[in-house]
Amino acid sequence: MLQMKSLVCKTLAECMCMKQPSSPSVEPPLVCRNKRSVAIGDCSSSGSPDDTEATASSHTTENESVEKMLKTICDHIDTRVDKEEEQRCEDDKKNEMKNDWMLAAAVLDRICVVAFAIVVFGGNSIFIILFAMFR
Repeated sequence: MLQMKSLVCKTLAECMCMKQPSSPSVEPPLVCRNKRSVAIGDCSSSGSPDDTEATASSHTTENESVEKMLKTICDHIDTRVDKEEEQRCEDDKKNEMKNDWMLAAAVLDRICVVAFAIVVFGGNSIFIILFAMFR
């Protein structure tokens, strides 16, 4: 399949004086990575070593629950960022494939136009020559 793609998209496109369609974005292509390896709870900071034992037990349970919620929120944000990155990567691959197919279709169209022109002009010239000979 890669040989056919190379033949159509590179070799025949150059022979037919066709350019590859430019992508709408001018940004360099993104390097897609499979998964980010982020440890759970990296977003929240742990308590400082200077904490004293003078805090009330209600404050510690409240702080722990807030920290758990922050960790959960950070985990959800990380998951969402990973999914958006994967979606963007898939979209880039689909756009690249779409551009390749568009170029292949344009090359095939150009080849068909040239073949049609040869057949039409050749047939007309033969018809005119035969008509002139038998007149």
